[in-house]
Amino acid sequence: MAAFRKRQKDTQPVPAMEVMASVLAGLGAAPGQGETRARLQQLWLNWAMVMGPELAPLARPMGHHRDLLLIGAEDAMLAQELHLLAGEMLERVNAFMEQPFFTAIKVTLLMGKAGLDKTAASKAAPAGSAPRPKRPEPPNAHGLYLEAMDPSSPVARAYARFVRQRG
Repeated sequence: MAAFRKRQKDTQPVPAMEVMASVLAGLGAAPGQGETRARLQQLWLNWAMVMGPELAPLARPMGHHRDLLLIGAEDAMLAQELHLLAGEMLERVNAFMEQPFFTAIKVTLLMGKAGLDKTAASKAAPAGSAPRPKRPEPPNAHGLYLEAMDPSSPVARAYARFVRQRG
């Protein structure tokens, strides 16, 4: 851990990067971790440019875990397609990062989650303002088929009860 000492009046100004590096080191951050986070943030903000117009709307960035890039897909079919394009996506992302930062890609389903890219941030609604989807109303039960059913059948009894509740 870096030792802090009182600045003498006759010393020169210290660059802000050196001060921030010592503060982050004091907090337990690895050297260069701040630069890496800033570069990752630039990747998320420039996702559309990095992936291109054909891949950006399909492959949504969800984050990373060490050297694993996490990508979200809308459905399973698209997830399979993105899995097959993982090599090309790795090349594009590592070229933007200017180093081999990621070694693999994991594609998962979005399941309503928003990605980290700029388009997801602009589409995201404020918390609590999104209306909940309404449950579909069950169909009206008229009991038309009840006459043709055996009254001792469990299915007929359940259907008769349903008709009484809905009628």
